[in-house]
Amino acid sequence: MTTAFLASTAVMGLFVVVVLGWVARSRGWYHYSPNAEHLALAHTGDGETRLGAMSDDPRVLAVAFTLLVVGFVGGVTLFVSGPVEMQATAGLAVAAAGGLVLVGYLLLGVYLSATRRGHPRSLAVAESATVAGVLFLVAVTAQLLMG
Repeated sequence: MTTAFLASTAVMGLFVVVVLGWVARSRGWYHYSPNAEHLALAHTGDGETRLGAMSDDPRVLAVAFTLLVVGFVGGVTLFVSGPVEMQATAGLAVAAAGGLVLVGYLLLGVYLSATRRGHPRSLAVAESATVAGVLFLVAVTAQLLMG
């Protein structure tokens, strides 16, 4: 049973690598260059969202980072030295918040980098959704292998 499961996992992993290689070579995405209209929108600010403008402000980034660090340090401190009944809740909260921040950072980063390269917002959202789907598949695969 275990050998069949591992063999199935290896075959599916090989299949994923083959499909990704085929998709990467089948389109001319590496020849893409944004046209002048998209570049003008990206640099003049006409097509820029409020979130995009805030992501360029170092003060906003510093405040957000400080709040995240203080929140995580507080949660870890409560997890380590808090009352016994709070330790499990704090540990779960820190783990969930860390996962949400990691996934949110990754998805927002994909979206912002795609819009800055001149992609339309719909394509940037599709790219972020693709990354979210891949993360979900990785999480399910890890859960199946661990449990």
